[in-house]
Amino acid sequence: MKPAVDAAATASSSEGAGVSAGAGVSAGAGVEVVAPRRPGRLAAAWVSWRRPVLVGALGTVLLRLVTEWIGLVGRFGVDFPHRVARTPSLLTQVWSQWDVGYYLSIAQYGYAGRHAGPGQAANDIAFAPLFPWGTRALHAVTGLGYLTSSELLSAGALFVALVVVYRLTASEHGEAVAGTGITMVLAWPAAFFLLAPYPESLALALGAGAFLALRRGRWMIAGVLGAAATMTKYYLAVFVVAFAVAVWEARPAGSRLADTWRRDLRRLACAVVPTLVAFGAWMLYQAVHVGDALAFERAQSRQWHRHFAAPWTLFATTISHLVHWRFLDTSTASVVELFDFVTVVLLAVVAVAVFLRVRRSYGVVLGLSWCVYCFESFLVGEVREVLVLFPFFVGLGMWAARHPWRERVLLALFVPCSYFLVERFVRGAFAG
Repeated sequence: MKPAVDAAATASSSEGAGVSAGAGVSAGAGVEVVAPRRPGRLAAAWVSWRRPVLVGALGTVLLRLVTEWIGLVGRFGVDFPHRVARTPSLLTQVWSQWDVGYYLSIAQYGYAGRHAGPGQAANDIAFAPLFPWGTRALHAVTGLGYLTSSELLSAGALFVALVVVYRLTASEHGEAVAGTGITMVLAWPAAFFLLAPYPESLALALGAGAFLALRRGRWMIAGVLGAAATMTKYYLAVFVVAFAVAVWEARPAGSRLADTWRRDLRRLACAVVPTLVAFGAWMLYQAVHVGDALAFERAQSRQWHRHFAAPWTLFATTISHLVHWRFLDTSTASVVELFDFVTVVLLAVVAVAVFLRVRRSYGVVLGLSWCVYCFESFLVGEVREVLVLFPFFVGLGMWAARHPWRERVLLALFVPCSYFLVERFVRGAFAG
């Protein structure tokens, strides 16, 4: 009976101390050890995503404040606070320039058919539909104006993009590279387009999200996000090639194709088919609505006189303009052609480095995008277009991370150019 009495005494003592076995207490040699409680799923997710979320929020707010300040000063001078106090809508109207008119027209009145109707713009089919459709949906939900809704959509998409890019980069290359990469995104000379009523931030968020899904083996989610990215920028259909490369990268080392081809084929179908379906459906819509399944491509030729050309033709023309100082004239592109030329040269270098040292799928995205930019009759807007290519900034981040002088050199080059392009844009001059 003594063991029973001792057990009862021990239990009574534990109860008197206000501790129960159900609370995870164990006794051994007179020492009580409390087992740590495992965090819940939401708590664990917050721990994992807390830093990316804070970086995304801070980056979005800072970029908005800085670019808004520069834009208002550039447009209205130092007395802009008085103007804004009288007309608060100037905070958004200052960014309503160039292609914004097309996106807002599509959001309000839809695409022009064989003949442009009231409020519609001819050849607006050249602009992909997801951003204006998102603007229209946000307007319907919030009741805000179309311009405000489009800027709100860009801001929300930028927040998501920064969160995803940081998370994806940090998981593969560490916090230092992720932080430097985000800095490169926000300091890039055309970064203000990420908050203007343009689809760049939405395309960046969807593209980065697709590759994050790939890294986690969510092939169907990656495919859907890739299809959505294609509907923000048509040429992002190049993602399907990169997805195929990513499927190959995901194969276990040393595995034989004969043993894995069924699984690889399923993954490839999940990643690629959504984009093919979306693009096919959009071409069908164009054939019915506009009368031409390739209207989006032909609109570029009709409205903006952009045609297919070999890269050597493009570079010969561009270098001639630079040598003869034609980029200083007052034409539409003018000095921005210099920015575009430097951008495509830098993109080529980063594409090779990323392909060899980071991931082949990332390098494929950059390489094929370079081909899209350079197989045309002239350069226009490339300094803005690279904003949607997150591997480009991963490459810059890896080069500059842990080398403060490299980062300082890039910032010293980027920041003045950013100021120049913002001021140019708000004054109605072409900036990319």
